[in-house]
Amino acid sequence: MQDLASAAAQFTNQPQQVAAFRAVDQVLTSQQRDEFWVAFNGINPPAAEVPVADQGGWLAQCLKIVQEFEGCGLTAYPDPASGGEPWTIGWGTTTYSNGQRVKQGDRITQAQADSLLISRLTGDWQVQAKRIPTWGRMTQNQRAALVSFGYNCGAAWFGSEGFDTLTSVVRAADWLAVPKALMLYVNPGSSVEAGLRRRRQAEGALFAGRTSAPAAAGRMVGPGKRPDLKPGDHHLIANDVNQTITAYTHDGVKVWQVPCLCRGQGGESEWNTTGSDTPPGLYLVGRVYRDYNDDPSERFSEERRSYGWYSLDMEGQEGQEGPGSRNGRDGIMIHGGGTACGWPGAWAPRQELHPTRGCIRMHNEDIRDRVLPLLLLGRIWVSVYQEAPPA
Repeated sequence: MQDLASAAAQFTNQPQQVAAFRAVDQVLTSQQRDEFWVAFNGINPPAAEVPVADQGGWLAQCLKIVQEFEGCGLTAYPDPASGGEPWTIGWGTTTYSNGQRVKQGDRITQAQADSLLISRLTGDWQVQAKRIPTWGRMTQNQRAALVSFGYNCGAAWFGSEGFDTLTSVVRAADWLAVPKALMLYVNPGSSVEAGLRRRRQAEGALFAGRTSAPAAAGRMVGPGKRPDLKPGDHHLIANDVNQTITAYTHDGVKVWQVPCLCRGQGGESEWNTTGSDTPPGLYLVGRVYRDYNDDPSERFSEERRSYGWYSLDMEGQEGQEGPGSRNGRDGIMIHGGGTACGWPGAWAPRQELHPTRGCIRMHNEDIRDRVLPLLLLGRIWVSVYQEAPPA
């Protein structure tokens, strides 16, 4: 081990050195491996390091990903496979902080759900800090990405069976290889593969120090019909690629452009299954639900959290939505809110935009201040454009 420790001290991150160190990692015993990588990192494993008061902002970054991809239920719900235990509540909690298991009939508040999530993530952070010898060399974004991964795959993933590739590149501090390694864990061929790919991409982007950005514009799929615009009508064009919705008068004059999401829980270019992206095509705005007008206070309900201040029915004009639609889709709307924002975050004027289950999500105040006034002038047509499936 003395020679290996000497080699570790002379490491300068050259490609041939990285390859050699990876080879070494495959032949050492568990004890030798731990001793070698401590020498390589020049530090002791940071077991005592505690993420006090969201040190460096890791928790906020982690929460953005976890809350985007995890649902939140304030009433206990059963395991999908067993139809019973383990019962889950909040953002995936199965055991409360006092050690008691979640049981059928349990209810919690949004604040309790958020507190349980933060407690779990903090605990997962500490587990990984103790297990990963390179933890002390990581940025807070890199740590946040791995805590999100651990929340989904188990906090003790490092060194565990089935995680050899990710363990190897993290142990070697081969940071450039980590985003690619994360993409190995997407349950290929399963019904959740598309959603896991999005999550791994978000975690990889955070690890690499970037933010997830909309895909570059490519071939698009949109309406096959043109709106029947009359004076006073307006045409909204929702573009899922650049994540904007733009309003035009009946004669083509641009009125405004604001952010929106046409994202569901499936993969890119997927809109034919329940809960996936907003189906492309032409819609006409129908009934409006005005929860904010009825009660602007922060009185909580799951519906107000999910849909925000206003909800507008979108009536499919090409058979893409509604009873008997070719996609099996129904109940497509424009709305605000967002379960992933928590409460009262989902009721904020400019709440964070998170994917829905197939609707168009906008900021609460943009619906009130920009969309609803157009209804006083005439009808609102909506054209939805999505990225086309790969050829």
